[in-house]
Amino acid sequence: MKKRLILYRERQYSEFVPIAQSIKDNTNVIPASLAKEVQTYLSRGLVLIEFISPTPDPYCPTDLVRNVVFSDGVYFWDGILLHWVENYRVRMPEEFMAHFDSAKSRPMPVDESDVERLLTAFKIAEPLMVT
Repeated sequence: MKKRLILYRERQYSEFVPIAQSIKDNTNVIPASLAKEVQTYLSRGLVLIEFISPTPDPYCPTDLVRNVVFSDGVYFWDGILLHWVENYRVRMPEEFMAHFDSAKSRPMPVDESDVERLLTAFKIAEPLMVT
């Protein structure tokens, strides 16, 4: 099953807000070197869709972030998550980190021919949040 990395209530997915943790309680959690590795991995994801207008960081609305959805074929994430890893070193779900550890040294297993299939999967992907 494919999963969407939603993570925190500040992302404002209304159906998840009551159960989601706040980014305020999960910043500066991962070491800078690991955050850089995770950020590099996330930035290598296949771009599934990108919008012209940037989106404000819900945690810091003056920061405008690339409005994009990425995938590695298993997980989906957006530009905000990439921004949060890079700038706030946010806690990531253990399930994703195990996947990251096994996949970080390999090329992404997706290419442009996978975009349509992954966009369809993105619409029904299960949310994965920090617990």
